[in-house]
Amino acid sequence: MARYYFDVRNGKPPVRDDEGAEFDSLDAAVQAAARSAAEIGTNRLAKGDTSDVVIQVRDEQNLRVCTVTASMKIERHGPSQDGPHSWSA
Repeated sequence: MARYYFDVRNGKPPVRDDEGAEFDSLDAAVQAAARSAAEIGTNRLAKGDTSDVVIQVRDEQNLRVCTVTASMKIERHGPSQDGPHSWSA
């Protein structure tokens, strides 16, 4: 088992993961990072935030081994509608 760290970067000061988590392989860590990015993005969407979610994965030697980016782009077509988005809480 190897320990990997997920640093979240989202346009605000980055959130550094100092605890990390153990995974059987790099692929397992990448899959977990992708699930985390999707979950963070889903939570943001509920608040009307469609900004990218970027998770940088580091290994035990503090080397970046992967970057996962989850992004959402919403393009409206037709007449503009004012008011809250349908996904807003």
